[in-house]
Amino acid sequence: MTLSSTSKEFVMKMEENVKRVDNRVIDYIEDSNENNIHDIRTAIRRLDASCSSLPRELRGRKKICKYVTTSKRLFKINSQIRDYDIICEKLEKYSSEPIYTKLTDSLNRRRKTKLASARKMALSLKDLPLPHISENDLQSKKLEMRFNKVVHRLCERIELDLPIVLTNANKIKELHEMRKDCKKLRYLLDLVPHQNNNSIGYKEMHKMITELEDIQDMLGSIHDSDITIAYLNRVRHPNEVTYILHDEISERYKKYENFIQFCKRSLSDSRHNFLNQIALLT
Repeated sequence: MTLSSTSKEFVMKMEENVKRVDNRVIDYIEDSNENNIHDIRTAIRRLDASCSSLPRELRGRKKICKYVTTSKRLFKINSQIRDYDIICEKLEKYSSEPIYTKLTDSLNRRRKTKLASARKMALSLKDLPLPHISENDLQSKKLEMRFNKVVHRLCERIELDLPIVLTNANKIKELHEMRKDCKKLRYLLDLVPHQNNNSIGYKEMHKMITELEDIQDMLGSIHDSDITIAYLNRVRHPNEVTYILHDEISERYKKYENFIQFCKRSLSDSRHNFLNQIALLT
């Protein structure tokens, strides 16, 4: 599969993704609530997908490089903030327990510190000039070659990780990396324009994007459990959190089993299974 986007279409997508980040940064500075944290992270992912598809000489441009690097730093800090929010949300069911306040107070203090750093980073990003490319900057052939190279690399990593995570529930790093790769691949495929919604190519692409989203959602839910379990294993009150930890481990097991069953259903179709669809992209 190749990128059928023209230089003009890609530039329009790039400009759209840059503007989306700029708007989300303004919203985030005004109110760094949970929704705006989600929106700024999603916008940065889309921008990163666009920029990773650019030929090397454009990716290396000072303005583009500076803007993308700063936005990814903001993304990383907000990912940590989101982790604190997820853990607090999971602990809410134990709000009647004495340990609840100790845990959430500690998490909220950490969150406050990280949020101060994130807001400072957002202000720095807002002050940067927005990156811009023109249609004349891009050669369609180079764009296509770079796009296909990135897609191939992601597909290869997913193909390698999938058998590992399907046979070992404890491969936490591989599960997390596969989730990130599925997200990156989905946002890359979103860059490809679909002129005819009734075409076979569009239907196949839509199916692939939907399946990638399903997988990343399941792996994301497993990741939320993993960060909570890791946090509970580190706290200074082991006896008080034992049953909370047990509940979260049980919930994590159920999520993993759901993921296994989903993949089995997908892989049972020899022609249209997930791995074959991934292979078609390369």
